[in-house]
Amino acid sequence: MSAETFERYEAELAGHRAAFAADEAVNLLMSPSCDERLLVRWMLRYSVHGVAMTAPVESWIAGAGERCAQLGNEALGKALKAHARAEAGHDQMMVDDARAIAARLNAEAPGTVDVEALLAEPALASTVPYIELHERVIAGPNPQGQLAIEYEIEQLSVTMAPHILRNCERVFGGDPSFYSFLAEHVELDAGHTAFNRRQLQGVLAESPEALPTMIEAGRTALACYGAFMAECLRLAQEDLGKVPVSA
Repeated sequence: MSAETFERYEAELAGHRAAFAADEAVNLLMSPSCDERLLVRWMLRYSVHGVAMTAPVESWIAGAGERCAQLGNEALGKALKAHARAEAGHDQMMVDDARAIAARLNAEAPGTVDVEALLAEPALASTVPYIELHERVIAGPNPQGQLAIEYEIEQLSVTMAPHILRNCERVFGGDPSFYSFLAEHVELDAGHTAFNRRQLQGVLAESPEALPTMIEAGRTALACYGAFMAECLRLAQEDLGKVPVSA
């Protein structure tokens, strides 16, 4: 029954993963022919605005662990709190990437980007539902739903991010100081995904009634992240002052 419940989760999420992969913005950013100037601007926006989505990750995972322990699953709570420490400081990598990209743009055309002003802007509209999703799941009756969110988002580092990373290597001449966050997560998130998969399998084995919560959390996480990528692309296109670029 345990394997069957997890397989049902995978089957339900397959369509949502396929929809994410087929998204126009995602395809454009993964394309080997993605416009170089657009990619630079998108990476700037992704890094700047991704801070709001990345800074709370450690506290989200730790908070989910605390709630799981309070509800009686002390083993999962301990595992999540230990796993949370691996996410510490990742938002600073995005800040560093943003500043490096801005310095490059300003070296080409002085005064082009005020990165500190961008970093001080409020969270994008597309990030708000993502933040609210975490808070709602952690505070709800099934805080282990955090596993589904992390499982789906960290899988993107295995399936989608390598294509964008290759574009970054092409555009930035292989200098990872412009895309350290992306490079780090492509390297590490295969292991994080395996951790989340094992924990998710265990939860669904013990509590198959949590399946709808897991499905909803994973599905919503993918939709929110796709919207975030698309909003960053729209802002990048506006920054370039041009019509949408085709792959």
